[in-house]
Amino acid sequence: MSTPKFSGRWRLVIALVVFAMVAVACGDDDAGDTTTTAGGATTTVAAPTTTEAPPDVEFTYRTGIFQDTTTDNYWAYVDPASTVWNAYLLGATKPALFANNAPGFELSNDTAASPDPGVATDNGDGTFSVTVAMRDDATWSDGTPISAGDVVFTAETVRDLVLGGGWVDSYRWSLTAEDGTVSNGLTAVEAVDDKTVTFTWNFLPGLAVWPYGPGVGPIMAEHFWGPVVAAAADSEEPSAALYAASGAGDPSGGPMIFDSREAGAFAHTVANTDYFDKGREITSGGVTYTVGPFISDQIYSLYADQSAAVLALKAGEVDFLYNPLGLQRGLQDQITSDPNLTAVVNATNGFRYMAFNLRKEPMSNQGFRDALAFMINKEYVATSVLQGVAFPLYATVPEGNSAWYDEAIADEFAAEITGLELDTRHDGTPFATPDPGADGELGTADDGEAVPYTATGNEARLHAAVTALKANGFTYPEGQEPDFVDNAIVPGSGIMLNGETVQHLEILAPGPGYDPLRATYSLIIAQSLNDLGFDVDAFPTDFNVLVQKVYVPDENGELLFDMFLLGWSLGNPAFPTYHESFFAGKNDVLVNDGNNAPGFNDPDFNALVELFNQATTQADAKEIMWDMEQILFEKKPYILLFDTGILEAYRSASVSFPFTETLSGIQLGNGFSGLVGAAS
Repeated sequence: MSTPKFSGRWRLVIALVVFAMVAVACGDDDAGDTTTTAGGATTTVAAPTTTEAPPDVEFTYRTGIFQDTTTDNYWAYVDPASTVWNAYLLGATKPALFANNAPGFELSNDTAASPDPGVATDNGDGTFSVTVAMRDDATWSDGTPISAGDVVFTAETVRDLVLGGGWVDSYRWSLTAEDGTVSNGLTAVEAVDDKTVTFTWNFLPGLAVWPYGPGVGPIMAEHFWGPVVAAAADSEEPSAALYAASGAGDPSGGPMIFDSREAGAFAHTVANTDYFDKGREITSGGVTYTVGPFISDQIYSLYADQSAAVLALKAGEVDFLYNPLGLQRGLQDQITSDPNLTAVVNATNGFRYMAFNLRKEPMSNQGFRDALAFMINKEYVATSVLQGVAFPLYATVPEGNSAWYDEAIADEFAAEITGLELDTRHDGTPFATPDPGADGELGTADDGEAVPYTATGNEARLHAAVTALKANGFTYPEGQEPDFVDNAIVPGSGIMLNGETVQHLEILAPGPGYDPLRATYSLIIAQSLNDLGFDVDAFPTDFNVLVQKVYVPDENGELLFDMFLLGWSLGNPAFPTYHESFFAGKNDVLVNDGNNAPGFNDPDFNALVELFNQATTQADAKEIMWDMEQILFEKKPYILLFDTGILEAYRSASVSFPFTETLSGIQLGNGFSGLVGAAS
């Protein structure tokens, strides 16, 4: 599963995501009151507990990964190299002003002096500012103080080098377009003194902007990166030059320090023994624990597949296995039967989806996307093909995020697809059974009349799909339209758009070794399109190759993919801001190297993004969010597919965690590098 290029920061459990719901570990019967979600995961309200801090020992935390890390440069990791595997390696190395404590997700101070972020005040000139005092004891791993100057340096680097992706999500500056239009954004970030920073906007920032913008954005060390940024600024491609620079020696402001990586083999971090927050006691979500790190270092070993990694776990060679998708359920028995291992199942804060390149036909055609949405039987695929390990999705907001989820609207979305009832075929004629006459033909005058009926299920899906295509310029050669006969689809062929035969199309997806669920789904989707008369092949491929094709333009500055399947791990559930990152027109990959790979650019949606950013209450923001969801459901830049609960395993004979019940699991907290300790 790929991740947002940056969506926020946890204290200690620093990741691209934070979670909103906890799930009970396997076999735990005394965790508290439980309920069952649509995804089959069991959720629990944890009883208050206090965990003792692990002892400081010379302990190497040994972890396994399944895809290679690709950079040691944090700047690059937040933008073009933003894979979850790089997050595991680098996520625990940078500070922010504020962070969210797991597992309860309360906003607290990191390098800020107070946990209260304050609110922006009116300067009387059309601008609004907020001033933040910073902690005196916060230092980089080399002993240099983390200062307001570092915050200013980070923000201005984003502006001056025109960085994209997650950097824009955190530090969004006001821009002036060619037509003179001025966008909402930062107008200044200033160091009042070494430990005081002021942010100024040209509009009143809502909660999505402050504190969930620069307040939780990463801070970079000016004394290390200043010369690199200056050299990059003088190059022909400043952002590319910065992203290509080595991150070796980059000081850490988190519990871990990057040490080294060997492509195709392993990576290594060491503990930040002088971490300014070490020893701090945190109470969150009913759990009280102490901040580490309690390890000496961490090794990330690359394994070819999950079976090999589980064997290493059982042999004592690995303590924890990272995987954003969780372990395959077929391996669960191997884990639960071993007394040295513990299996944990958590609900997830994310989704897996199919996306379209809206810059190309026929993907840019609304009828094409509508037709495919009708054809994909998510319920059947989830239960029968994927054997119940997945659950279908119709809205991007996870059901587990109860504060933001709207069950009624999500159910309405699902009903529009699953509750289809049609009285007429795509050609306008009524559905009718053969008449009761001897010849069995439809409605002959001498034998009687055919019996009309209402089509449902796959028959209704097919005819709704063809109707959508025909209403949007698609046609078929005579006699080559698809049909539904004897409870089966008779495929169409030779489909045309505006009189021209639609050319061959490709669907990219992760390979079966990485995610067999999406690899399988891509084949099913390709068959659905072939049934409609398109010429389509699915190409499950290497994850990093797929991300490169989707997010990195070719030498002509174009993205040539047709369709792809990927997944997102979402941002802070306390205040989700991912809609702007994924779908706002200004975040098109080809506009500012953003996360909007399809190139979706809907004026109504863009306007709602700005309203969301100005919302000062959660109630207002939630209403706007579901207005955005309505547009996404109708326009379909993505077709949401499914998600799963996440199964994880760790060697409880070797390591211990202060808690394991957390939305999306241990691994999306970067394996709790700053909290894990040796088992007692």
